[in-house]
Amino acid sequence: MLEERQLNYEDIVSDTSQRTAGIKSQRIPVSVLTDGIKNPGNLGMIFRLADALRLEKVYLYNIGKDFNFKLLNKKSRSTLKYVPYQILNSFDEVSALKKDKYFVVLDKTNMSIDYTEFKPVTPLCLIAGSEKFGVSEELIKISDISVHLPANGVNTSINAATATAVALFDFYNKIKK
Repeated sequence: MLEERQLNYEDIVSDTSQRTAGIKSQRIPVSVLTDGIKNPGNLGMIFRLADALRLEKVYLYNIGKDFNFKLLNKKSRSTLKYVPYQILNSFDEVSALKKDKYFVVLDKTNMSIDYTEFKPVTPLCLIAGSEKFGVSEELIKISDISVHLPANGVNTSINAATATAVALFDFYNKIKK
């Protein structure tokens, strides 16, 4: 009788250098733009998601001047080495991205639709806001669509990284079909 065990990286991948090269080059046309998310745990999870799904890039907006990248690297389990990312310092830089990407806000707005009803358009940029403030009005105004996760309990919000994960896996599965 075989005993089930968890596989480690070496069990899954025989040639790690070839796999790493593929991970860096073979990405799907989906990015994440974080708006004011400063919690290293949430950002670390987003980087781990970006690595797992091979997202094109992570954009960090409204992150603050004194952000602790050493802690982010730890929380992301060192995926900063593999996931392309860029810090955006101005709204003009965000607006420049809009020329080439379909902006999808992940937040409850007066016009948002359930994330499961959304049919991804690529290249796509999912905009996730902080838990306290959500996505800023300036980004909502320039977005193409807003989607939300249903929150039917007493609390009307879901953790930023968790909500991002749910939406990204849904979009990923729809894109890969």
